Amino acid sequence: MARKKKGDGASAPKVTAEQMDDDQLYSLTEQHRKTYEVRLAAKKAADKALTDYGKIIKADLGPKGLQDIKDLIALSTPEGEAAMKADMQRQARVMRWMNIPIGTQGALFEDDRTPLVERAYAEGKRQGLAGERQDNPHHVTTDAHREHNRGYADGQTALASKGFTKLDPDEAESIRASAQMGSSRPTFEVH
Repeated sequence: MARKKKGDGASAPKVTAEQMDDDQLYSLTEQHRKTYEVRLAAKKAADKALTDYGKIIKADLGPKGLQDIKDLIALSTPEGEAAMKADMQRQARVMRWMNIPIGTQGALFEDDRTPLVERAYAEGKRQGLAGERQDNPHHVTTDAHREHNRGYADGQTALASKGFTKLDPDEAESIRASAQMGSSRPTFEVH
């Protein structure tokens, strides 16, 4: 393939596959095959590592633990939240059709009527339990601000009381390597 010449800033017109002779086309195909094989091996290794980690999650959190994590990820975006609400509305409709009572199904998706201080505490505690940086959106003079801080502290206390565990070196390296998947040269070693 034609490359941009160094120094002059002009580039030669791109050579297409139809314009190459058979030897050029084979050589370029081999170059792409080698790169593709490396990336495919990296993808397979990453897929296996992800599957294995899913098994650890299920062992620690139960059979629905992985789905809980996927739901948390989905709920971190407005689109994911809307999709999950739509799915819950669909399920509530089907249950209604089958005369299965599910409580106050009509008010399931109305505006949250939980008092602001309770929601602030719950969000602060969630941030603390998740080990996130505290992000208190409430003005410092409000009860909501104080409750968010209290919730965060309670979450951090609960997190600290269960203890922190260190990743084993192989798992840490696997996670680092997975994060580099987007780079131009994968760092996986296939055995």
